[in-house]
Amino acid sequence: ELLLQLLGGEEDGRFDRSIDVRVTRLRRVLEENPRQPQYLLTERGAGYRLVPQP
Repeated sequence: ELLLQLLGGEEDGRFDRSIDVRVTRLRRVLEENPRQPQYLLTERGAGYRLVPQP
């Protein structure tokens, strides 16, 4: 929710996937293998977690 607010989205459910899309784009840039991320991890039921050094 905080990420969505900071990115200028709305909290009414219309932009639920916008965070996922942005995280996917970030992973393409940051990760050696975006399908097996080491830096930007998904925490089920919580959100995302940034790991500075895997």
